[in-house]
Amino acid sequence: MRIRKKEACIAVILSISMIMLVFYSDAANNRKDFLPYLTSSDSRGELAQSYGLNVGGQTYTKVILENIEGELDKGTFESVVIMLEVLAEEMDGYVKSLYMTYKDEVWSGRMVCKVPTANVTLFTFDARKIIDANGTVTFISINMETVEVSQENSEAVYSTINISLREISSEKGENKIVSSIGAILPYLATALVWIAQALIIGVPLSFASLGIVILVNRGILPLWKNILKKPKPP
Repeated sequence: MRIRKKEACIAVILSISMIMLVFYSDAANNRKDFLPYLTSSDSRGELAQSYGLNVGGQTYTKVILENIEGELDKGTFESVVIMLEVLAEEMDGYVKSLYMTYKDEVWSGRMVCKVPTANVTLFTFDARKIIDANGTVTFISINMETVEVSQENSEAVYSTINISLREISSEKGENKIVSSIGAILPYLATALVWIAQALIIGVPLSFASLGIVILVNRGILPLWKNILKKPKPP
């Protein structure tokens, strides 16, 4: 039995549509389960305006203490420091202190930034992008506490971000490349698993769809046409 090109195309389209429908249904169910958490995350913008708390006439506020550590490519320390200073100012904050050391032809240092609590999340994401573009972020820790606000301690309304950076030598840079390749391997393995699953599911499904298409096109439709065909008058 010769398979027509049109029938094969219809079978492939039908198989792809069924696979997409299954994946879409699973994604919709996962999104439905995640919706309460997503709604909670979206409401953080509104909560950002309510960090202040008044108890017994005394004002309290929530502040964040954050530590970021990163390793930079050799020769990028100065530009990263400048970009982080600009970022702090864009977030309505400032750099409180900066300590830098030059040893063995590489820079290292520690920067203390003060940023309003409502802007800490954005500052962290952007700072991570800056560091990752010139090296890699190796550690982040975040702590939140409630502190008393007074006119004498106006700095309390700012959260503190400690950023520790150091350049890495060429040998460590090569090790970083090896580590990066090792980090990519799990994603490659996952991709191969997906491809294998697609082949395992897609090939049998394509043959099954082809059988359905041939049955409908060569069996059911001709029979249906014969049934509906009007008898010729004698």
